[in-house]
Amino acid sequence: MKKIALIAALLLLVATLVACGGTTNTSTTPTTAATSNSTPTVSMSGVAFDVPSITIPKGSTITFVTAQGGSPHNLVNGTSGLAHPEQGVPDFGTGGQTVGSGASWTSPPWTTAGTFHVTCTYHPTTMTLTVTVTG
Repeated sequence: MKKIALIAALLLLVATLVACGGTTNTSTTPTTAATSNSTPTVSMSGVAFDVPSITIPKGSTITFVTAQGGSPHNLVNGTSGLAHPEQGVPDFGTGGQTVGSGASWTSPPWTTAGTFHVTCTYHPTTMTLTVTVTG
């Protein structure tokens, strides 16, 4: 009888988590924007982007969001925490874009097809995002 009650309780818990969205997405599948009019969001929590890569159509922007209470991030185009703009990327400004705790920044449009990189100068070993622009 105890086994049946335990199984029933576990099934109820699983059903509740699925219905309420209580699971955490740990997928490393790249995010893809549906249309050029959509603005995908990349979240930054701790010292990592929530996805390692993102695919967007040409003309799209990307919104970068730092978690409330999270540490600030300084975004540049390049790898290894160094700004070395790849030809065709939007302007991240001189010295990059700092996104503070609970804040966001939306990039200018990505107008050139190709593969590019965004990195955080404060967390260069753990925060590198690959951006693939299609079209």
